Amino acid sequence: MCRSEGKPISAGSLVTGLGKPVAGAFVWGSMMAVSAYVALRFGLGRSGGPSIGVILAIYFLGGACGFALAYPFLWFAHRISRPLLRTLLVILLLGIFTLGATALILLLQYRTYYAQWHGPALSRIWFWQQFYTALGSTYQYAVIGTRLYWPLGALFLLATSWWLSRQRR
Repeated sequence: MCRSEGKPISAGSLVTGLGKPVAGAFVWGSMMAVSAYVALRFGLGRSGGPSIGVILAIYFLGGACGFALAYPFLWFAHRISRPLLRTLLVILLLGIFTLGATALILLLQYRTYYAQWHGPALSRIWFWQQFYTALGSTYQYAVIGTRLYWPLGALFLLATSWWLSRQRR
């Protein structure tokens, strides 16, 4: 057992303290993967294939990482007394962190794929190739990838933000 300010901290209380953000990240990532699946299956008419699993994994990881990154910043939202402003701030935080994390994971996937054609590491051309690979993946995600959040992703974001804004930390 560890001690903090004279009080013992058990392993159970540590797990309980980490349980909310970990469970929330798993649930939020699952919601984003479901949103992407529904948009792919019913909105775009894609029935399957090996790339569907990769897409769902990217959206799950993006959602989970986005929630985990946004969770510490939700403290700022809980300091606002007006419920509507608090909910709007949670929507912004969760939305921005989810979009950013998913874009970053997609960028890493692009980087891995295009690495075989890039120049020698840390050369001038290599830096330009990294820049344009990042630019291309961000553009493609903004134009094509964000529509996989519609319509369920927006509903999930509103419902989750409303619920999180009413939770006491």
